Amino acid sequence: MHDPIWQFSLQSLHALVWGGLLLLALYACVRLLSLRTLVIATAACTFFLIVLGAYVRLTDAGLGCPDWPGCYGQLTPLHADEHIRSAQAASPAGPVSAPKAWREMLHRYAASLVGTMILAILLQGLVNRRRRRLDPDDPAQAIGLPSLLVAVVILQGLVGKWTVTLLLKPAIVTLHLLGGMLILALLTWLAARHLALKGAQRPIEARSLRPWAALGLLILWGQIALGGWVSANYAGLACVDFPMCNEQLVPAMDFEHGFHVLRELGMTAAGKPLANEALNAIHWTHRAGALVTFLYLAFIGVWTARTRGLRNHGLALLAMLVLQVALGIGNVLSMLPLPLAVSHNAGAALLLTILVMLNFVLYSEPAR
Repeated sequence: MHDPIWQFSLQSLHALVWGGLLLLALYACVRLLSLRTLVIATAACTFFLIVLGAYVRLTDAGLGCPDWPGCYGQLTPLHADEHIRSAQAASPAGPVSAPKAWREMLHRYAASLVGTMILAILLQGLVNRRRRRLDPDDPAQAIGLPSLLVAVVILQGLVGKWTVTLLLKPAIVTLHLLGGMLILALLTWLAARHLALKGAQRPIEARSLRPWAALGLLILWGQIALGGWVSANYAGLACVDFPMCNEQLVPAMDFEHGFHVLRELGMTAAGKPLANEALNAIHWTHRAGALVTFLYLAFIGVWTARTRGLRNHGLALLAMLVLQVALGIGNVLSMLPLPLAVSHNAGAALLLTILVMLNFVLYSEPAR
């Protein structure tokens, strides 16, 4: 049996093909794209990857290929067709089927491409430092943030592997989501540097808003973590009405088991099935967090919209905030339809992007 921590399941020839294609992609990114274009494209691809990951998770395709990084050791589900058919015949209602395998592998292909693009960003920065006169203010020569991104991507790849090989442990699944969001946030900050976004016209107003916007970013991060915990535990419909939870304002809840980190999916730490009260606690806490997040970010949005030079940032934050809350409520009232559920994940990523950009411009030079 393969060690789930260090497993690498891919035939040598298929590994060479996959690696060769990624090397070609790396060469193209370094040689054919400007650094600014590459950074923006990588941020956009990362957003798409987060949405695709949500789609994979919500369609129960996370174990469509139960090994890593290949599919039963093969490059594509087409090559692993015999294994997939056998697994599906043994368990027709199980996690393995051809459509699920393709979804999971497309996510892995996209993830490896994003990782390659991030490595290309670092390589372009290193080349620019050698070819140009060193300028610490030139974003094209920056290697600190790209180096951090490469390190985070490596860790994210390991967590992605453990998501599969450790059979969708809620803690690992949630960490994988947060890792993707962290990469998106760092790329957004880097893209803002390349776009040279400017701040408020009155520096005093910007300075007064800075700590509040930074706190808003932390609050949103916590709410995204709660949302990931809901999704990882399949607690999205633990409460089937709104604003009540199963016709109660405060339902019966088991926080001890619901928020125990080191446990298997659907089980307590003692190996017993997770009770509905634990799922209620997970869902209800996410709702409470959503209320806090909405009120606080609405406050930040109104303040920002009234600050000269930041009006568009504030309006974008308010619009996305209202849409995200509407998507959350709609998911509950319509019993978690797939398009709305995926859109709710995309909304969280967009909110994070807007808030990162706001924090960036608050620390930038004032617009002239």
